[in-house]
Amino acid sequence: MSLMEGVQHLKKSLKEIKLATNNFGDTNVIGRGGYGNVYKGELNISGQLSTVAVKRLDSNLAHPQGAREFLTEIQMLSRCRHQNLVSLVGFCDEGGEKILVYEYVNNESLDKHLRDTNKLSWIQRLQISVGMAHGLKYLHNDVGPQHRVVHRDIKSANILLTENLEAKISDFGLSKITPSNVPFTSVFTHPCGTRGYIDPQYEESQILTKETDVYAFGVVLFEILCGRRAFVKEEGKYLGPLAQQYYEENRLGEIILPDLLDQMKEQSLNTFTTVAYQCLTKSPKERPTMERIVEKLKMALELQACSKAAGVIRVGTWGRQSGGHSWSFELKENHNLQKITIGHLEVICSLMFTSEFGGIMSTPNFVAGCANRATVTEIMFEGDEKIVGISGTISTRDGYTVISSLSFQTTKRKHGPFGRATDSVFSIPWDKGSLVGFYGLAGNYIDSIGVYVKSHGEFLSLGTWGSESEDSQNIWSFELERNHYLKKITIGHGNLIYSLKFTTECRGVLHDSKMAGGENKEDRVTFEWDEEIKAIKGTVGLSRGNNAGLVIISSLSFVTNKGRTHGPFGRARGTTFTIPLEKGSFAGFYGLAANNIHSIGVYLKAYM
Repeated sequence: MSLMEGVQHLKKSLKEIKLATNNFGDTNVIGRGGYGNVYKGELNISGQLSTVAVKRLDSNLAHPQGAREFLTEIQMLSRCRHQNLVSLVGFCDEGGEKILVYEYVNNESLDKHLRDTNKLSWIQRLQISVGMAHGLKYLHNDVGPQHRVVHRDIKSANILLTENLEAKISDFGLSKITPSNVPFTSVFTHPCGTRGYIDPQYEESQILTKETDVYAFGVVLFEILCGRRAFVKEEGKYLGPLAQQYYEENRLGEIILPDLLDQMKEQSLNTFTTVAYQCLTKSPKERPTMERIVEKLKMALELQACSKAAGVIRVGTWGRQSGGHSWSFELKENHNLQKITIGHLEVICSLMFTSEFGGIMSTPNFVAGCANRATVTEIMFEGDEKIVGISGTISTRDGYTVISSLSFQTTKRKHGPFGRATDSVFSIPWDKGSLVGFYGLAGNYIDSIGVYVKSHGEFLSLGTWGSESEDSQNIWSFELERNHYLKKITIGHGNLIYSLKFTTECRGVLHDSKMAGGENKEDRVTFEWDEEIKAIKGTVGLSRGNNAGLVIISSLSFVTNKGRTHGPFGRARGTTFTIPLEKGSFAGFYGLAANNIHSIGVYLKAYM
C-alpha cells in the first residue's frame, strides 16, 4: 500500500472527525448522495482550525468498488494542486469508516444555480466556464511530465462554487491516470460516469481518452448557456444531442435562458456556442484540446466584458475601498488623452477626461462631486506626451477616506500637485505608453483612484520604488514562468532589505532563482499552492553606516489572497509605498541591488 504510505500526513482519526461534525449530527449535513452524506465541520488543519466538508461513505460502499473509488480519490487529490480543483485536506480509514475531508466550498454546486439569472449573470457564467476549463486543462496537461488525469465524471453537480463564484472541480472517485507522452492516449475500460454526460463514443467503444472529459465539459457549457440539466425532462432528451440539433438548425436562441439572451453580446455568444458545439463532435480526435477551449472561453469573456480589453490590467485602488459609486474612464483604441480637468480644494473634488482621435475631441467624461465650489485646473497634454505615473496623498473628509492631492508625471514634466498633500503618500509609475485609463470610487469627492494599464508584451513592468539609478550592472529580475507557482521567498534583512531569493514549484519540482543583493539574516515566507500575492507594501529610506545616503528598500511586506500579511521584514522608515494588484496579475519582481535591495518593481500579466 505505497499509496497510503505516501499520504499519512493527511490521515485523521475517527475521534477528531466525530468531534468536528458533532458526531455526524443531522444539523451538520450539507449534502446527500448515493455515496452517503457530506457534513460541515471544524477541524484542525496544519495547526489552524478550518471549516471543512466531510464526506462519509455509506457502509454499503465498503465493497471492493467503493474501496477503489475511496483510494482513487486520495491518490488523485493528494497529487493534484490547482485553484480550480477542490483540495483534499484529510481522510480516515478506521473502525469500518471511509471518510474524505475536503476544503469547504461554501456556495453549493453549479447545478443549483443554473436556472437563476439573478444568481448567475452571463458574464459570471463565462468566468465560471473559464475557471472550470483551467482546472480540467491542468488535469489533462500539467499534473506530471509523463501522465494525465481523466476525470470521467465531469458534470455541473461536481463543479463547486466559492463565495466569489470561483469554480472548483470535485469528486475524483472515478478518475483514471493515463499516459501523456502521445497526443491521443487511450485506455480500455468499462464506461462509467453520469447519464447525459457520457461520451457516446466511449460507451460504444469502451475506449477512454481525455476527449471523453471534453465531451462532458461541452454538455456542462450548454447547461450553463441554457439554464437546464443534462436531461431535458420537458423534451424527453439529453441536452447534448438536443443542443447539437438546435445549433445545426440555427435555433439555439429557443433553448437559451431568455434573461441571458438580453445580456449577451453577439460575438461573445457565438464564440462560446462554437466551442461548446465542437466539444460534442462525434469523433474524439476532432474535439478541441483543453488549451484551445481555455483560449476560446477567455475570448468569449473578453468580448463580453469590452470594458476590459485583452491585455488590460487594473492596478490599485488607493483611497477608500468600499462604498460610494464606481467610476471609470478608459481610452478607446487609437485615442490619445488630450486633457484632464481637475476640481480641487483641500481634496480632489472632481475629474474630467477628454480624449482626441483624428483631431476630433471626445465628449468629456466627468467624475464626482462639487466642482462648482472648487478651483478648476486644466492639464493640456502635447501630442507625444504620455503619462508614466501618478502620485498623491490620502486624507479623511466628512468621515470618509478621500484623495487629498494628485500629481501626474509625464514623459516631459510633472503636473501638480493639486489639492493639499498629507503624510499618507502613494505613487504609481509604469512603462511609457501603458496607461489606458483610470477608475475608482467617488461621492462628493474622489474617494479612490486606480489605473488601467496595458501590457504590450508578455509582461508589464510596474514601478520601480526606491533608487532611480540606471546602473545596468545591478539589475535583478525574477519572472514567474508558465505553470509555476510561487512557493517561497527568502528574505535577508536587518534594518533594511539585504537580499531576495524566490523559489517556485512546477509539477512537484522546486526551482530557485538567483539571489538579489547580499547575504544576511534570513526569513522564509512559504506560500500555499493556491496562495497569491495581491499587494506589496514597504518603505524607501536612506542607507546608514559606511555607504550612508543611498536610496534603499528599508522594509517589505507581502499581502496574499488568504488574508495573510507576511512581514514587515526590515525596519519601516522613510517613504511608504503600497502596490495593490488585481487577482491573477502577479508575474514577478525586478529592480536594482548591490549589497542590499535598492529598488523593487513588479511584473504584471493580464489574467484573462
